[in-house]
Amino acid sequence: MQRRRRDLPPMTSLPVFESAGRHMSIAKAADELCLTPGAVSRQIQNLEAFLGCDLFERTHRRIALTPAGEVYWARIHASLGDIRAVTSDLSVSVDRRPLVIGSPRVFLQKCIMPVLGTLYARRPDIVVKFVTGGHDVEGLDGMVHVGETVGKKGFVCEILGDADLTPVCSPAYLRRAPPLKTPDDLENHTLLRSAEFTRNWERWLGPRAPRIFSNTRFIDLESSGLELTAAVEGLGIAIVRQKLVKQELADGQLVTLFENEMVHEHYLFMFADPKLRSESFRFFRTWLRDAVME
Repeated sequence: MQRRRRDLPPMTSLPVFESAGRHMSIAKAADELCLTPGAVSRQIQNLEAFLGCDLFERTHRRIALTPAGEVYWARIHASLGDIRAVTSDLSVSVDRRPLVIGSPRVFLQKCIMPVLGTLYARRPDIVVKFVTGGHDVEGLDGMVHVGETVGKKGFVCEILGDADLTPVCSPAYLRRAPPLKTPDDLENHTLLRSAEFTRNWERWLGPRAPRIFSNTRFIDLESSGLELTAAVEGLGIAIVRQKLVKQELADGQLVTLFENEMVHEHYLFMFADPKLRSESFRFFRTWLRDAVME
């Protein structure tokens, strides 16, 4: 049988002992550490039992360090001070490195870039690197993506706003195009798609997709976002997130089709719990929610 190590005390007891010795009060230590006085007393008793000596002299209304307790407290106080200092230094160095944030290309272009200046106006020292493409959230400080909230252990997933899918086209295209009364009529039209977002047409069309895909004409574009430009130019019908085309709809460059058929999804911001230790990340997270959430 492996013998129990005797060179390290119960580590959870050390901050409790240090606080009680600093305040010379069980009650004040309990208040500082958000514990009950009973829990503080038990931690100290566990430490005394491990050491085999009393650390405090106890009377009805006060405590005082024993000679052994004074020596031990001074060393523990200094050691915990060193730990706090190096932790603070490390946290500062972490806050100084760039935050790496993943985002869909068009969301970055249409929702983040127009308001990004407000981030740097409020925090000129912050450095953020945005990346697009198929990155894993575990390799990033945070990631914006589309879908439903997920309960991945150790991660936070927050809703940023709607990501509703809807077909759009220019008024000029609609005037010269064949009749378009129901989604089934799309097989007689030109649809715009990029390789990255073919799934969006499949998601919106549902069971109609195989038939319409086999009959319609597609204009395929290499990069996501180009289908939006093509739609404004009147080349066909694009499937887009309504949030991304608010300005084009307001300006009359685009019109929505079949609003009752909209597919409702969300933009989400996902990150690992430990990222919240970084002050710069917490600032960015709050800014992102305020800047893009409706």
